[in-house]
Amino acid sequence: MARFVLARAARAGLDPDRLAQRAGVPGWSEGGERTRVSSRHCPRLWELLEQESNDPDIALRSAADSTVGELGLLEYLFLSAPTLGAALDDCLRNSGSLTTSYGLRITDHSDRGVTYELQLLSDDGRGRDLIVHAAFAFILGRARSATGCRVDPVRVTFRQRAPDSRLAFDELFGTAAVDFGAIADSFTLSAADLELPLTTADPDLSAVLHGYAATMPTPPPFPPTWADRLAEALDTALAQGAATLDTVARELHTSPRSLQRRLAESGTSWRGELDRARRRRLDRAGPLPRAEQAEILGYADAASLRRAIQRWREPDEG
Repeated sequence: MARFVLARAARAGLDPDRLAQRAGVPGWSEGGERTRVSSRHCPRLWELLEQESNDPDIALRSAADSTVGELGLLEYLFLSAPTLGAALDDCLRNSGSLTTSYGLRITDHSDRGVTYELQLLSDDGRGRDLIVHAAFAFILGRARSATGCRVDPVRVTFRQRAPDSRLAFDELFGTAAVDFGAIADSFTLSAADLELPLTTADPDLSAVLHGYAATMPTPPPFPPTWADRLAEALDTALAQGAATLDTVARELHTSPRSLQRRLAESGTSWRGELDRARRRRLDRAGPLPRAEQAEILGYADAASLRRAIQRWREPDEG
């Protein structure tokens, strides 16, 4: 990723060596992929690139003029997969070891689609926002070129505040609902898009690359986010039969009012997150009779649970 940023700087007419020096990146042009550049340099590099180019949308447009292979092994794993869903699965399994800048994980899976959350070791600053922009732009750009289809997310969420202009976001993400100030950086793709075959699929190459990727170092753990802590607190409270706003706020070492305010700032609500936690618990319960599911989830009867499920399935609920 560090080399990718510096290549963008060169294409913008800037001196990549000077940017690397300012960011404290040692020997960035030496050794190829076997020489790893610490992820701690990447946020600063993106910040410097934005400042010196005077272009707040440079990371969003970073994939448009990129060439195949700039992100190395991880990109080739993506492109050699049979379908878009399989390509993203490869990113999930290998992003932590093949790039320490970010990782992907699935946070929601339904008949309508799959939601992928981007995780970063760096949790603050403008550089973090720009890494998210670039990662989403790259994934979406390669998805479109490799499938030959206009793949638009169903929804995209950003933790950052809303920008002064949304034009570049609307141009990149097309028809997607783009929300800012959210609880996580994520994008949701439809189930139909995930089944799209890749024109770049190469099973022989994929097998070789998977063998090589398996020899890479174990990825570093990503620190738990606030969303992770909230989900864990809700899951625990449900298991103990005490899923109240006061209980969860105490677990998160905050006040009920502060918790509600932070949820509102993240574009969600206490009711929405509680319903999401109940749905997770229901999914884990497996194929049980509705009455037993209702008992597990703390509902009075099967009819109450059916009404809750209907509410969960309503578009844009929570």
